[in-house]
Amino acid sequence: MDITPTAGPMSMDVLSLINSSRQTYGLRHQDYQRYREYCTNRIHRLRQILKLTQANNKQTNIRKSIPQEINDVRYLHLLIYESERAWAFSMELKQESSKSMDTRQRHHLVKRLKRASQYAQQLYTLCENQTVDSRTVLDVKAYAALMKGYLLFEQQHWQEALDQLTESRTIYEKFAKLNSNAEQEALCYSFIDTIDPNIRFCAYKLGINKEIDDIVSSYHSDALNAQLATIQSNKKETVTKFMTWRQKEFTIKVEALVQAVEEKDWSEAEKLIKKALKEDKEATAKITSSKSAKATEDLKIIFTMVEYNLFGNQIQRNLASIANTDKPQQAVKLYDDIMKNIEYIWELPNVRDDLALDGELNVLSLYYKAQRCIQVALSYADMKKTPESLAIYQRAQLYVVQAKQELAQIKTFSSDALLRVSESDLLSVENIIRSGTWKSRAAWFLEHGSQDQDEVTEKLDQLNLDADALIDQLDAYPSVIQPNHLVDFPPKFQPVACKPFYFDLAANFVKYPEQSLNERTEKTTSGSGFWNIFGRK
Repeated sequence: MDITPTAGPMSMDVLSLINSSRQTYGLRHQDYQRYREYCTNRIHRLRQILKLTQANNKQTNIRKSIPQEINDVRYLHLLIYESERAWAFSMELKQESSKSMDTRQRHHLVKRLKRASQYAQQLYTLCENQTVDSRTVLDVKAYAALMKGYLLFEQQHWQEALDQLTESRTIYEKFAKLNSNAEQEALCYSFIDTIDPNIRFCAYKLGINKEIDDIVSSYHSDALNAQLATIQSNKKETVTKFMTWRQKEFTIKVEALVQAVEEKDWSEAEKLIKKALKEDKEATAKITSSKSAKATEDLKIIFTMVEYNLFGNQIQRNLASIANTDKPQQAVKLYDDIMKNIEYIWELPNVRDDLALDGELNVLSLYYKAQRCIQVALSYADMKKTPESLAIYQRAQLYVVQAKQELAQIKTFSSDALLRVSESDLLSVENIIRSGTWKSRAAWFLEHGSQDQDEVTEKLDQLNLDADALIDQLDAYPSVIQPNHLVDFPPKFQPVACKPFYFDLAANFVKYPEQSLNERTEKTTSGSGFWNIFGRK
């Protein structure tokens, strides 16, 4: 193949290149031998493409060197795969040496790491001398520092290894902040996760009792700071906005999304957050890091906040339309839309896990259900269907009682709540229900009151009121119980003997003629019994 010259500075994403190769050819399952074989084949293919191959004979076996002036990025790829092949061979030997105490394997391991570091350093020198953009130069520098740090770590040069690893980590952390792409950010943090354990072990060996962030922040290099300032001037750092919603802190990294949220343009914010969630899902499917879960959780919180406000605004517009309509049928349809919006909010991420928000939605749902029932009852009342209207009013009252119970549990709505229901609102609905019930009953009696009185009179006439009441026939046991009346109502009039009012009081002072003693004795002693034995009478 012919070499295609590159117009302008050459550019290369080292992290994406090596991560794609590692994950595709073996390192997903820690198969370093397969990855080393892939790197060997790739190097051979690149040398063929770049015309760097030559006949292998017994007189000479010297490789062709890379030209001093290059304009094809595949020369850079060649050195990367040379370094990756040596690194994969060292990791393969490290796996084998972990199962045995062979010092020769360990010596070979260090030798391979040294070769990987040499190729990475050669790549960095080539990028500095060629027309390569500043970001690629810094990316290659981080890769070269990482390989050298691994070598010094195996050689147990703790301070030098700490410096190299810290330099590499600093660059990758800066890239993570500058990248607006979710996949690139996750990739940077993934490499940081592989560097942190080595930094922590070096600090332990050196007796440094600090957190990793403190160690990295204390690292200072004028040359590195100058290079970082260069790429930062070329590319604006990602705007980060820290926000709190419903006592949950999160970070917004998309500048357009930050602007849309601040301006409360929820429709535009919905488009941006859905796009960010899609990109995050694709990125985490390829690679994850320690901060991937936190970034995904932040995006879910932002999505819930945006959708909550979007649906809340729709509910407010429906409530305004209800206030301006005098047709119950239209109000019922608008309340149906409100209930659908509440259900949509319930299905948002982490809503049901938030007990406070879940309780607020319960109160809102019951409150609007009661309002909807009132409108349905009014519709039935207009159609002169009083029993149906009264039944719907009863259902509305049940919803109000349940809403009061839910409101007592959450006590109050959150300060971030867009929709609120208070105790006075529930009392107002109760008054409407009570008033509507009375009106429905009054309308029914006004229309059916006389007819109902005639029916009662007819039923009373059918009863045989001249027959004895059942209460007067308790001693009788008829074979067939007739449907007679139980008691006389109103009771029948009966004659009552006239009796002076003071007669009973005067009887207490009346003295009756005394009987003779013999008469009383005869009444007492007359009869038989025990005293008859002695002849007493």
